[in-house]
Amino acid sequence: MDARPEPLVSPDGRQVAYFSRGYACVADIAAGKSRQLIEVPGTWSHVYAKSVDPGDLDSLDHPVTAKKYKDLYRDVSQRIADFQWTADSAAIVYSLSHEIPRKELDSHVTQVHVWRMPLTGEPKEIASGDLSYSGRRGPGGVITRDGRFLVNNSGRDRALIWDLATNKPRATPFLNLTPSPTSGRWLCVEKDTRQLVVVDEGFQVIARHDEIVPKSDYGFNMIWSPDERFVFWRQQIGVDYYSNWDGCRYDLVTRDRQIFTGSYMNEAIIFTGHRGEFLRVGASGIQGPGQGLTVREQYVGLVPDGRVHMQRFWHHTHPTGQDSMVSRPGGGSQVLWSPDLQLFTIGLARPQGPHGAVMHLADRHRHLWRLPGEETEDYVSPYQVAGFALDGESIISYDKSRLFSLPVSAIKAAENKLR
Repeated sequence: MDARPEPLVSPDGRQVAYFSRGYACVADIAAGKSRQLIEVPGTWSHVYAKSVDPGDLDSLDHPVTAKKYKDLYRDVSQRIADFQWTADSAAIVYSLSHEIPRKELDSHVTQVHVWRMPLTGEPKEIASGDLSYSGRRGPGGVITRDGRFLVNNSGRDRALIWDLATNKPRATPFLNLTPSPTSGRWLCVEKDTRQLVVVDEGFQVIARHDEIVPKSDYGFNMIWSPDERFVFWRQQIGVDYYSNWDGCRYDLVTRDRQIFTGSYMNEAIIFTGHRGEFLRVGASGIQGPGQGLTVREQYVGLVPDGRVHMQRFWHHTHPTGQDSMVSRPGGGSQVLWSPDLQLFTIGLARPQGPHGAVMHLADRHRHLWRLPGEETEDYVSPYQVAGFALDGESIISYDKSRLFSLPVSAIKAAENKLR
């Protein structure tokens, strides 16, 4: 849980940011060159790197016994969270949290410091404060496009807008703040009226809809289409994360609504940008008595505009009577899309051997390629995927000791093609 955060490809697809050996780093993907931006002491990455013998610095993949882990863990004093790029790809932002003893209460208080690290220039602390005991609220979250606020939206009743100019929270009369993929506006639910409203970059209401979003006692999420015309919200039915859901695609112009259902709340919903068309990456099956879903089918499909029926361009059906429990939708893990939404990576379950997935590249025409590399016994093999870069021409991948770029053209070589 204290491992370095996963590498992040910049919004422009030209850089990748990551933490390595206790440093925040950035790599120029096209040039293949990386550099350290700032040391982040006391984090797990920093403590772990210091435990490696100087002669083994080329690899951090070294065994750690349970006792050694406990000894190292005692030295971890800070934890990294909220790791993200700014919208202009000019800086990375992250928060560091650490506990401070409070002798008078015989307890601890968690302090949070949020840093902005530009690719050129000096780092700057942009917010700091304590996490409250009620709801664990404090500075952190997603930085807005104009860099004025941090939005913490960890739950419907925990939305928090942190003003960076005053370093204080501001009144937040909204639930489920959902950013526009293309502008600084937000779509949200007004607390008092439960109406669907659109707010500007300063969080002032600029449009109001009579549509009343249902109240959910369990999970709830909402996404906004790139053209800001359609919204898709869904609510979890049941108390556990593996529960099924029902939802609605709502047209903000015509106010037409279409109802959808799904078997797995963690199903991914992605608008393509072509009117109300969206992608579904999920699983269907039977809710089991324990924690999980007895899977009958896993799929990646497209719901065209104006129709409910999903067109599957990848699916796997499990034989009747064969139980298969999944913790992530889409056949395994790391279903990531190219910028034009024509290619995606997907982890397909191993037919035999250790539990886990093997990474593949697929397209919307049902072509499938195995990502090159030697099979390992790791849960995800042969390596993890961070995302597409260079306008979809490369895939950024990483394992325990390397961060590297794979040209899509090389992955599509004949020896890797499965169908």
